[in-house]
Amino acid sequence: MKIKSLKAKDVGIPLLPIRAADLKIRKDVTIFDLSSHSRAKDAMNFGLKMRNKGFHVFILGEDRSGRMTATLAYLKQYIQKLPPPHDWVYLNNFDAPHRPKPYRLPNGMGCQLKHDLGDLIASIHAILSKTFSHTHYMSQINAMTSSLEEKIQQELQAVQIFAATKGLTVEETSEGFSIQSLENLDGKNGDRFFSPKDIQDIKERLNQITTSAHLAGRQLNIEIKEARKTIAIQNLEPLFLRFRRDYDKYMKDWIDEFIEDILNHVDDILTEDPETPSKLPHSIEERYSVNLFIDNKNSDHPEVVLEPTPTHENLFGSIKYRTTPGGGLETNFTMIRPGSLHRANGGILVLRAESIAQNPEVWESLKATLRDQRIHIEEHHREHTTPLWDAPEPVSIPLDVQIFLIGAPQWYYSVFFHDTDFRTYFKVKAEIDPVLPSTPENFKIYVSLIHQASILYTGQEIDLAAIQYLIGYSARWVEHRKKLSSKFELIQDILNEASTHAQDRNSESITLPDIQKTLIERRKRAARLEDRSHEDIESGQILISTSGMAIGQLNALSVLSIGDHQYGLPNRISARTFAGDLGVVNIERMTEMSGPIQQKGVFILEGYLSGKFAQDFPLSCGCSITFEQNYGSVEGDSASLAEILAILSSLADIPLRQDIAITGSINQWGEVQPVGGVIQKIEGFYRTCRHRELTGTQGVIIPKTNIDNVVLRDEIRESVTKGDFSIWPVSTIDEALEILTGLSPKIIFSAIRKKLAAYHKSLEKIK
Repeated sequence: MKIKSLKAKDVGIPLLPIRAADLKIRKDVTIFDLSSHSRAKDAMNFGLKMRNKGFHVFILGEDRSGRMTATLAYLKQYIQKLPPPHDWVYLNNFDAPHRPKPYRLPNGMGCQLKHDLGDLIASIHAILSKTFSHTHYMSQINAMTSSLEEKIQQELQAVQIFAATKGLTVEETSEGFSIQSLENLDGKNGDRFFSPKDIQDIKERLNQITTSAHLAGRQLNIEIKEARKTIAIQNLEPLFLRFRRDYDKYMKDWIDEFIEDILNHVDDILTEDPETPSKLPHSIEERYSVNLFIDNKNSDHPEVVLEPTPTHENLFGSIKYRTTPGGGLETNFTMIRPGSLHRANGGILVLRAESIAQNPEVWESLKATLRDQRIHIEEHHREHTTPLWDAPEPVSIPLDVQIFLIGAPQWYYSVFFHDTDFRTYFKVKAEIDPVLPSTPENFKIYVSLIHQASILYTGQEIDLAAIQYLIGYSARWVEHRKKLSSKFELIQDILNEASTHAQDRNSESITLPDIQKTLIERRKRAARLEDRSHEDIESGQILISTSGMAIGQLNALSVLSIGDHQYGLPNRISARTFAGDLGVVNIERMTEMSGPIQQKGVFILEGYLSGKFAQDFPLSCGCSITFEQNYGSVEGDSASLAEILAILSSLADIPLRQDIAITGSINQWGEVQPVGGVIQKIEGFYRTCRHRELTGTQGVIIPKTNIDNVVLRDEIRESVTKGDFSIWPVSTIDEALEILTGLSPKIIFSAIRKKLAAYHKSLEKIK
């Protein structure tokens, strides 16, 4: 039975028909309309509905799948439905200045409060200055002071009269009172009328006067202060009433404290600034200022905040410092700054999973914030430094934000999923499928998205053939002719590059040659190591045959992955058989160069040999098998088909074609199973054959189940069209044997049984 090779239409870039009507731009179409993103879209919609119940969302998607850009665009569209966010201000805590208080205000009122409070303080300063400099007030204070001074003077005069009767005089000095004896008119001392007791009495009376004056002075100050307070209340009450009318609803407790503090600091308010006497002292301005922490006056809806660098300061807020004239540091509540959690409050915060995973301390703090439902501002950078005694410890703000963590699946499954707290808070998983079926609906959306992206990102139109080819090439990325890639950002990159080629031609639209040139150049830029590997084959350093026949020798195929580039190379597999009972000896295993899957494949082919040829007598043979000129590790079972064919060739003494390479794994029944990397493997062997000249007989054998995975470059499709290169799909070992030997498998198996019988007979003689 002759195995048919694949036709050119089954191996090249699949080109599905496009109608001009499909190019109509649908503004309502987004990447989330593709079936690859629909599951994630439904999950996001559910998560958004559960926003108020603490359901946070993790978006999983491969690189370039639009997991960030498309999600941001979708969330920004959704957020427009939500009401405007609140403003937040921090105000001085007069009872505990190190614990400033936050207050929530309606959208735009924070800025108005800052303006109104500034005007209020200025008005208070002006009214108090005018009131307490008025002659009526000054007369009232002078009268109270004069009354006290007159009373003190009278008491002092009484002491002085008494002292005079004793021949003494009492005088006031800068150091207090001085008591001296009187002199006669003629300058001689008069009779001494006083005794030590008289002097003691005078001192006691003077002390009483001093004490009474001090107490009376204190009482006078209290009375003056109360009078000033009463006068201030009378004059400021209209201002306070107006301010209360606007803000009592939102911050009544603070306004009560504010008014009381104003009345207790009238003297400080009236203190003149030495540099600008007409202005309030800076300390008073700061004491009654507003830290407009979050200002949303220009926001019609909450924000979707993307925090690119989620450090403690960026995420949870910070406290700034300024240098004092003495070279020290100082701060206060006006220097508290918000983090992205504050800015996103009322809306959505988007974080990159990898950024959080790489900062465990931030992750722990974020979990604590979600647990407590409050945003704490802490100075983590000062943990190991001397604390400032007056540094603010702001009262925390209630948390009202939904968090979207976005990242590749590896972060979800290897880092976050093992954290039990993660599943407590991030209850919604929204996963983007890396591939999507090429259904008519997906195809129409894909066409529209490419057309839309071309105009949006390049400003140029794109023709039908270019779109058709780009969609077909998308199937190559996912290695399946009936599927498309969800990595739409990669298509945007290609459009941008193709646009440059179109501009070089002075063209206003992107055409098929522009796309093809872009794809060729992208491959060329990434293929340096691939070129070096093929140079070793082309120079004869690596032994690969592309013509003739050989016993126990075959071209297998492998795939190498270097960063963002994968390529295929042929590898020679050789097998030598001999009489014995060692079974299959895997040289790679013996030298510890093979992985567990490769070893499993060898055990499977040994099971096939035993099942096929050891029904009448034991499998009396040994076999060594290896990858020639391989100096690295070997993993995978995709060469097991080539290995068994090399062994069968050696046992039957029948040569195999060297102009054909083969890939595929097998089971113990001889069925050929699918493998990965079929595209790269075929193209790797094709390149080797092309360098040595295509003969028309060369080609590659692949598993039949991999037919849909064959999406080859135009160059190879053209060679298949001309008959210069072939691709044969097989389902069994028998079919592969027939292609490689040109003989019926029955003939080959008969020869093998004869060889094994001879081996068995010789071993029996030895025993």
